[in-house]
Amino acid sequence: MIANDVLCALRTHLRERTRSEAADPQARPAAVLVPLLGDGDRLDLVFFERSAVVLEHKGEICFPGGSAEAHDRGAADTALREAHEELALPRELVDVLGYLDDVPTTVSNYVITPVVGHVTGSPQLVADRIEVARIIRVPLARLLEPGVESIAVSERGGARRERYAYTFDGNHVWGATARIVHSLLAALR
Repeated sequence: MIANDVLCALRTHLRERTRSEAADPQARPAAVLVPLLGDGDRLDLVFFERSAVVLEHKGEICFPGGSAEAHDRGAADTALREAHEELALPRELVDVLGYLDDVPTTVSNYVITPVVGHVTGSPQLVADRIEVARIIRVPLARLLEPGVESIAVSERGGARRERYAYTFDGNHVWGATARIVHSLLAALR
């Protein structure tokens, strides 16, 4: 995989397609940064494990992000602000490629807008000591390997639902984060 070709194709795909936006006035708006790091022939995706002291989603693997604040100027601003707060990723290093489909959550009642961004090279990431237990950086190609993705299909009220999960190197990504990963990988294909 040649990173520059992949990034160019991904940018074009994200900007030319019709994005699914969830409009739920009862849900809290949120955004996450889906950070792709690297150049040349390797791109890594960055997640982190939430600490045991945060209020919601303790110990879960997620992307940097969170609730929109009144002063944010849209989803990208929210995602970049949160990535800086949680991982010390300077916003000026992030090239926003586009947006994936909104992801509504049932239990925590958020509508998450995934913002795909690229960072050239390998910047020093520093975990916020309160929110982040550890930073997880995985080659994008690893997530495409056989056996990493699993899909559980269920039916509820006549509607079919697919639940994705990604298991790699002792990590288990599920829920909204896994839906975002699946959406990213589908866009790359």
